[in-house]
Amino acid sequence: PTEVCFARCVRFSSTIGLSFATLEARFFCLTMQVMIDVVLGEIEAFLKYSNIHGTVSLEESPHFGFRFNIKVPDARFLIGEHGASLASLEYLIKKIVQKQFPESPNFSLDVNSYRLRRAETLREEVKTVAKRVRMYRKEIILKPMSSFERRIIHMSLAEYPDIITESVGEDRSRRVVIKPNLL
Repeated sequence: PTEVCFARCVRFSSTIGLSFATLEARFFCLTMQVMIDVVLGEIEAFLKYSNIHGTVSLEESPHFGFRFNIKVPDARFLIGEHGASLASLEYLIKKIVQKQFPESPNFSLDVNSYRLRRAETLREEVKTVAKRVRMYRKEIILKPMSSFERRIIHMSLAEYPDIITESVGEDRSRRVVIKPNLL
């Protein structure tokens, strides 16, 4: 966490370029460190209350923001069916943190790198779908997905200028439509 915070301070200091940049950067780092400590504390309190033995590590990622990865011997309970328990836990932790830090940066929870692996699988699958959309010049509607999965697909296909993605539907039936860009 300290290295991540320091890297953000350096970037923040260099972009501000004012004489008070160091003070601002230090305040930013202090706030980030406190927010990180709150998230870690809440996750550890949940694990302790649930009688789950595990560790929590922190990484910074362009796709996930701060990613808190919970490592446990048996992840089934924390992940749930199709990641439902993990999504619920993340929602609760984010609400707790947002009460204390309304301007908190984006962060995500993961369990035994489940979401990281799921994101890689989705990226590979969506490349195949994009090839079919290009070849047949017809839109393809994917199965309903969580907001996390839809975001991965939108981000993965954003680099393709000849492909357009759009989320359609409501609630649990929300899905991604992949279309050819006919312009």
